[in-house]
Amino acid sequence: MTRPDTLFRFTRLPLSRAIAAVAIAAVCLAPAARAADVTRGGTITQAEWIAVPSLDPHLSSAVTTVVWPNLFDSLFDYTPPASKSDTYAISPALAESFTYLGEDESEIEVKLRSDVTFHDGSPLTAGLVKWNLERARDSEQSTRKLSVEDLTDIAVVDDHTLRLKFSTAQPLFDLQFSPANPANVYMVSQKAVEEMGDEAFGRAPVGSGPFKLTEFRTDDRIIAEKFADYWDAGSDGAPLPYADKLVIRFMPDRSVSTLELRAGTVDVTEPLPQDIKTLMNDPAIELYRIPYTDRGYPSFYITSKEVSKSPFATDARLRQAVQYALNREAMAAVMGFGDAEPQYFWGWYPGVPGYDESLPHYTYDPEKAKALLAEAGHADGIDLEVKVINRPSDVQPLEIMQGMLSEVGINLKINLMDRTPWVDSGRTGNFEALSHGNTANIEPLLREQTKTGSSSNWAGYSNPEVDKLWDEAAAASTVEERAAIYKRMQTLMMDDAYHVVGYRIPTFLAYSAKLHGIESSGGTGMGKVWKED
Repeated sequence: MTRPDTLFRFTRLPLSRAIAAVAIAAVCLAPAARAADVTRGGTITQAEWIAVPSLDPHLSSAVTTVVWPNLFDSLFDYTPPASKSDTYAISPALAESFTYLGEDESEIEVKLRSDVTFHDGSPLTAGLVKWNLERARDSEQSTRKLSVEDLTDIAVVDDHTLRLKFSTAQPLFDLQFSPANPANVYMVSQKAVEEMGDEAFGRAPVGSGPFKLTEFRTDDRIIAEKFADYWDAGSDGAPLPYADKLVIRFMPDRSVSTLELRAGTVDVTEPLPQDIKTLMNDPAIELYRIPYTDRGYPSFYITSKEVSKSPFATDARLRQAVQYALNREAMAAVMGFGDAEPQYFWGWYPGVPGYDESLPHYTYDPEKAKALLAEAGHADGIDLEVKVINRPSDVQPLEIMQGMLSEVGINLKINLMDRTPWVDSGRTGNFEALSHGNTANIEPLLREQTKTGSSSNWAGYSNPEVDKLWDEAAAASTVEERAAIYKRMQTLMMDDAYHVVGYRIPTFLAYSAKLHGIESSGGTGMGKVWKED
């Protein structure tokens, strides 16, 4: 199967139908971007509340859709659905096309563009892509291993053609190597990495994206300018980006970035839920609901490692008591500001293959929780420590949860941490419980969050039966088959009860009405966004 060098929809029809269902959540409140009468120039200032300690997209621990697509390119591009009845599209980017060479979809030939240069002048070649993929796969520090762990061989056919051999079928190949995938492998300059070394490259990276880095102030801001030799063109026929300059300010307090948006010193931010209604009534502000990014809070998981010596790790009754103690309806009402709904299925959201509200799930039953604690020998109560980044969006849901657990005899101790030590605790398994926000994903296979050894499995959860189901899902040829497998998986996970979630809330971007084109990328990059004078 060959994909032509034009915008193409995901052609596996069953998956397309499933994604169309996901698009129900893609309510776009923004006006359609104008095409021909764009304005070039100016500075776009975007707020990012997630800290980015390193700008190396292969090695950084940050999961950010704000930074990477501005400085770097992917093999494929992603366009979110424009309406409820539409579906997303995957289009060529650095890769012009790809062809499956066998019936099992495990060997793929990729044709690359021949007109791409990096910010340091080095060209895009098949050898450079090979080096990038091997670095993402083989570096001990790589945070992108999940996307390339099955890549067994890379052969350079010529300067702009390479053949990839995987150990398993790759039915989601183009989706996997696009910004829709949180573990996407962005392409970087091999020359720059080899000259600077990994650590220095993380402070001054070189990509081929629409913007070229000029300054990185850690924990403060990124300043980038338009890359004059960018390969892609705008609606006016001239090279992208439209803006002359991009400033990304790191602002962990989203209430502050929202105030600056209204004051005109920030052009785009992700507001807190409690600010949505106010922003809706501001004529100078537009809102865009980002597709596939409903977020679950608190995304709470208990260690499964016996070496932690936590009784919660080894006694399912204690974990189930936590589940029964949560009044998810009340959590949604208190924390959602009218936009939230109770969420019962950790990792699965409406529209995602396998989401099914008829599946068995925990309901609010504090008496059942107390009985389980007593049965486990803790009728007088028990402590449970959870580690969390000290930011309101993550801490406030835990404070609600803390009150609910106390009513049944579980004393939830909230350990507030800075992001870097919190990440270290998560990666090394040094926690009794860990919490953050869990974001919806258009295809669970892109993360495999509960598979043994997966880089996305921070809980360290391991169940051989669940692992087997992940393998079955990867071999399934239709989304219907995968959905059925995911339902069985969720039932097993419910019984184990390591994963907890309380409610889900949509993710919005709020931005100045002077900006146009936000919906073209779903907020993942400002290369196609332009600003009125």
